[in-house]
Amino acid sequence: MTGSASVRRIGPDDWADWRLLRQRSLSEDPGAFSSSTKMWSGDLDTEQRWRDRIADGPCFIAYVDDVPVAMVAGREVDTTAELISMWVAPEVRRRHLGSALIEAVVTWSGGRTLSLRVMDGNRPAIAAYQRHGFVLENCGADSEGCQRMLRHA
Repeated sequence: MTGSASVRRIGPDDWADWRLLRQRSLSEDPGAFSSSTKMWSGDLDTEQRWRDRIADGPCFIAYVDDVPVAMVAGREVDTTAELISMWVAPEVRRRHLGSALIEAVVTWSGGRTLSLRVMDGNRPAIAAYQRHGFVLENCGADSEGCQRMLRHA
């Protein structure tokens, strides 16, 4: 894919694009997430559930030539915010779409402390987050194999 790219904040009517990317991310890169395809398939794979997920917090999708290729979401946690569900399709990696998505969540967070969890050992993701001011906490991996990173306000 070599066309023009854009990042959009999506709404519930864009549920099919979010579903496509989320299911693709969990099937193509299962080791990158603490979630699994079981959580978003079968009886749990309903339009209403996808719409509710998008309505739960800001969701952003990167498109190349109107094809959804990358995703990220944010959510409020008390007085802070969290970056979740980050994924970039392999065919568009190294095109700065991940950076654009991270910046979308940073902007949305409005200067609040922003946290995220990243799978232990996912060096490309850790490096991308560090380029945007996130710092690994020195507490090791949690029970799901994730490390926590923070970007202070």
